[in-house]
Amino acid sequence: MPHVTLRYERSKLYQEVWAQPVTRVAKSYGISDVGLRKICRKLGVPMPPLGYWAKLAAGKRVPTPPLPRHSGPTEIVRRRFVSSANELEAEPPHLVARREFEARPENRIVVSASLGLPHPLIVSTERALRRPKGRNPRSRPARAPQGLDIAVSEDSLPRALRIMDALVQSLDARGMPLRIEPDGERRSCVTLLGQELAIRLVENTLRVERQPTDKERREKEKYGYVYLTDRYSYQPTGLLKLGILSEYHNELQKVVADGKQRRIEQCLNEFIVKLEAEAARRKQRAEELERQHRLWEEQEKQRRELEERRERELAQFKRLEEQVRNWRRAEEIRGYVAAVEGRAAREPGAVDCASELSQWAAWARAKADSIDPLRDARSAVLDTEDDDAENDPGCSDDHNDDRGIVQPECP
Repeated sequence: MPHVTLRYERSKLYQEVWAQPVTRVAKSYGISDVGLRKICRKLGVPMPPLGYWAKLAAGKRVPTPPLPRHSGPTEIVRRRFVSSANELEAEPPHLVARREFEARPENRIVVSASLGLPHPLIVSTERALRRPKGRNPRSRPARAPQGLDIAVSEDSLPRALRIMDALVQSLDARGMPLRIEPDGERRSCVTLLGQELAIRLVENTLRVERQPTDKERREKEKYGYVYLTDRYSYQPTGLLKLGILSEYHNELQKVVADGKQRRIEQCLNEFIVKLEAEAARRKQRAEELERQHRLWEEQEKQRRELEERRERELAQFKRLEEQVRNWRRAEEIRGYVAAVEGRAAREPGAVDCASELSQWAAWARAKADSIDPLRDARSAVLDTEDDDAENDPGCSDDHNDDRGIVQPECP
């Protein structure tokens, strides 16, 4: 897996951010516009104000401030890990267009101070969250199974509903309707580029451990350990965070959250960009997995074909060896028959058995021909049970003579 080294020079970065929008400059470095803004702050590089590029497009003259003096670093060098070569490629055009669209002042999402005409999803969510549940106030904020995926305290609920109302209506206006999936999790989902993204708004809590009671202290002194019921309580902090649920874990990623300088209300356009960027990443990942799967299937097909070819070759080679063995057996039988006939011709008294010997020799040669792969002879007797002796017209009882040679018995 490769690493890339990125150098951010102060003077060069100043010229780049005032020559083209930050989204394009960030794209050239392979990072997000938010990350580039943080680097510019560290290097003391002034950024174009909101609406700068719109005024230039309208033909207005906007002054460019000079690069101020800076006592901090003039260059930042970072190494970034990339999981594949695809991460080094430029952003897709639709994502660049989305960044530029959300950066325009006229497209800025504004959260209203009150719920005037809320979205139907917000109405059902508010009704579900305000319903009495008899829940322990010391526990974490609960989610409503009949509404959007919101987990906040009662005090933060009005603000959370206004944020989600602005987000839901903005997504509707952009052709990205938010819906509630009717599964066990009741997730708030939006579909982009064929990818399903689940959204959750939660409130950060502070875990506080309670002090044990006198009875619990006495039990601990007596037994050395005591189980504390309701040991922890969770106090809401009023700080919200909005993010996308991970594909495989119930964790938030691509989060926008309340911070020291910004609140979620100012980050909704940025969150929509994160939505499309995450959808593009998941789509690219799905396409890469599909490509790897097709490659694996092709490799598996080639492996099976090679294995089948090997098995055919092995079976054919085994048949060849069997044919060689049968051919040698046939040749040995023929040699043996010839030897028997030669001895019979040399020994006295063999003429009386000539007719029987010739029948036996013909039978033996026929058997040799039946197993010889170079001959097309067949023996029906060999295909049945071993009853050659019974079906032999000349020799019904073979026996070994004093020299170990098998011959048919003469009457």
